[in-house]
Amino acid sequence: MIYLSLCIPTYNRCVVLDNTLNRLFSNPEFDENRVEVIVSDNFSTDDTKAIVSKYPLVKYYRNKANIKDLNFATALGYAKGKYIRLFNDTLSFKPKALERMLLEIEHGLANNENIFFYENMFLNSNCQKEIDSATSYIKEVGHLTTWIANFGAWREDFLNIVDKDRYAALQLTQVDWSFQIVKNSKKTKIYFGELFEVQALNKKGGYNVFDTFINKYLFIIKQQKLSLSTYELEKYRLCHYFIYPWLIKLFITDRAAFSFDMKGAFKIIFFKYWYEPYFYIMILLFWFRQLKNMRDGK
Repeated sequence: MIYLSLCIPTYNRCVVLDNTLNRLFSNPEFDENRVEVIVSDNFSTDDTKAIVSKYPLVKYYRNKANIKDLNFATALGYAKGKYIRLFNDTLSFKPKALERMLLEIEHGLANNENIFFYENMFLNSNCQKEIDSATSYIKEVGHLTTWIANFGAWREDFLNIVDKDRYAALQLTQVDWSFQIVKNSKKTKIYFGELFEVQALNKKGGYNVFDTFINKYLFIIKQQKLSLSTYELEKYRLCHYFIYPWLIKLFITDRAAFSFDMKGAFKIIFFKYWYEPYFYIMILLFWFRQLKNMRDGK
């Protein structure tokens, strides 16, 4: 029985994908009788098809055009496993992680409960949490619900998600899917652990990171009809744990390492946070860091 479908959406990353597939199939915990691997190629112009042909266990599909984030649902739609999950083309499992995941999937299947697998994060680490609402969900996972490798669901429940592509243009459709799963009346468990190693990418980017996470992500969160206090808490945590660190990376310490669109970054941040006292503390810390960097000649 196929318990787990690993669905890999990819575009023009043949070298990275080659390494990912090689490590996946070399993993001693990989069992082709329990795990299937799907690659949904988003009309790549590189050697993706040739690379995938080296791995006969991969189920390969190629889109007729680049459909951008619609490829996430497309990749999951090919899956036949009991539990289906997105898998970045940059990932590999850490030792014992795949086997633990399979054991929890078998257990969750028997108990008819939702399960999510999250990489360790600033809120939770090496633990298990039970949640019973969208409010408790966002309080436990925060903005890490945006990472596609954190999304997984029972295939049957994914097929029942209403209007899967309604937020595809916002680049974060997996956030909406997660909330719909949490609201399906089943008990939900989230497992946090050291699951993956991630290949570093040269010039990671290609989109406006501040627009995506401040405007688009917070818009989706607001549609969940959470309490004002829950929304404001998540808005603060996004600022503290995501926006500020990325401001430092993109404007001070690692500017050459990324290719994100930074157009209007400060305007976007100001428009969303100008009335929050902590916003001005963040800006002061940023400029102190900038001045120190200039003084040190970096």
